[in-house]
Amino acid sequence: MSNNASNSPQSLLGGMIFGGIFFLAGSFIFMIATDIIHADPSSFNAPRWVVAAAGGVFMLAGMMVAVQGGFGPEGMKTKLYLWIQFFFGMALMVLFTAIPLWIGFGLGEREFNTSTTIGPITNSSSGSDGMGRFVFGGSGVLMIFITIAMAISQLKNIFKIK
Repeated sequence: MSNNASNSPQSLLGGMIFGGIFFLAGSFIFMIATDIIHADPSSFNAPRWVVAAAGGVFMLAGMMVAVQGGFGPEGMKTKLYLWIQFFFGMALMVLFTAIPLWIGFGLGEREFNTSTTIGPITNSSSGSDGMGRFVFGGSGVLMIFITIAMAISQLKNIFKIK
């Protein structure tokens, strides 16, 4: 006899609750970025759209977890589920990629810090603007290729192409 815990109502509810927590956290960040919840503009170190993108990443991740919990193991094999996850996943990846691309290539000044910890000793200092932009910009470009590869992989899965 097989005991599949992922079919239980507790696991479905757990996934929806866990996803809901991430969605609410992202919604809070998004509402601050869009000034629904007022925040001092001088407290932003990035344009509001970048902060909204960060909130959107958490909102979409929460929605993906909740949808997975709602569909359950059998429902995750349906075309509807695959398409929902494709669109949520692509939106998440676009927002997630936009953040390091803005850090690396956006206009304006950036502040980077570095820290090194060896045992109980920590050393912190200002980081190089050029190196910081290179790391974040390079990561953003890499994320573009990862997003394209994920899109191709997901579409192949949806259309059952090998």
